[in-house]
Amino acid sequence: MQLVVGQQEAVNAPNVIASNVTSWTPVVLMHGSASSTATVQHTRNLLVRAMPGVYVKAIEIGNGILDSLFWPMDDQLAAFCAEMKADPKLAGGVNVLGFSQGGVLIRAYVERCNNPPVKNLVSYLGPQMGVYGVPRICWVPYINTTLDTLVGTFIYSEWAQHLFSFAGYWRDPYQLQTYHKRCEFLPDINNEGPEKNPAYKKNMLSLTNFAMVYSEVDQTVNPRQSSVFGSYAPDDDTKVLALEDLDLYKEDWIGLRELDETGRLHRFGVSCYHGDYYSACYGAALNKYVLPFLMDTWNGSVPVELDPNDYDDEEGPALQLDALPSYIRMTRE
Repeated sequence: MQLVVGQQEAVNAPNVIASNVTSWTPVVLMHGSASSTATVQHTRNLLVRAMPGVYVKAIEIGNGILDSLFWPMDDQLAAFCAEMKADPKLAGGVNVLGFSQGGVLIRAYVERCNNPPVKNLVSYLGPQMGVYGVPRICWVPYINTTLDTLVGTFIYSEWAQHLFSFAGYWRDPYQLQTYHKRCEFLPDINNEGPEKNPAYKKNMLSLTNFAMVYSEVDQTVNPRQSSVFGSYAPDDDTKVLALEDLDLYKEDWIGLRELDETGRLHRFGVSCYHGDYYSACYGAALNKYVLPFLMDTWNGSVPVELDPNDYDDEEGPALQLDALPSYIRMTRE
């Protein structure tokens, strides 16, 4: 399957393109780490504009910002599953969009819970194959390497696994044996252990589509290709293996190969910064690579027709990239 890399137009709001639709599949939004439902409110407004009358539910994990960072992923998933099951408006099936850490969480939901069932699963800059390396904080390579090594000394300890959400999907290419033994979340949902859970694959294969978006300038997810199941090679964080090179795909541990072969696995690339949910870049990505799945209109072609003048939201003006904080603009090479 070919990775589609989009050219971003100077638009950032969806046009109402399907006024004849009277009943939409409900949409669930899941925010990322150190975030809250406030982060996805602008996206919610855009979706409601594009799909008048749609039911959109943004799920909060605990108190949001702190708990999304300091609850282990298993606990976050349990809370997410409970929220989904408790809402009768979702009982007939849902389309789900997850941002960053939320993209991994929603995949785990499909594998472990999927009640109510997900139709279209969309992960936006979600580290599906985990992360290795803290985001670059300065231009001195030694400092960044030292931080990576420092985190690696404790990340697989029991206390860290139960304290930091990202510890559950920290995939150190230099400590893969320890990762498989002590990391409590990602190895399980990837079916990386010797005993595979057949329910995970079965539930993933029930999806209508699984779409993933990664950013070519992502400074938070390392490697950035993790958002489309790319992974550092064993003992080498200078080489990234594509999904097709992984046993996860070759042996089809969670159904990704079958989804791919049946035209239901989709990977897209954008040039938007991680955490940017307001700019023209994000708007174009939303329209091209997300809306067709949430609207149940995906037919194999990318464009969604837009009205470039249809941006009147006062809550989220387009961001000027040169005005972003330096830590947002930095990239990890």
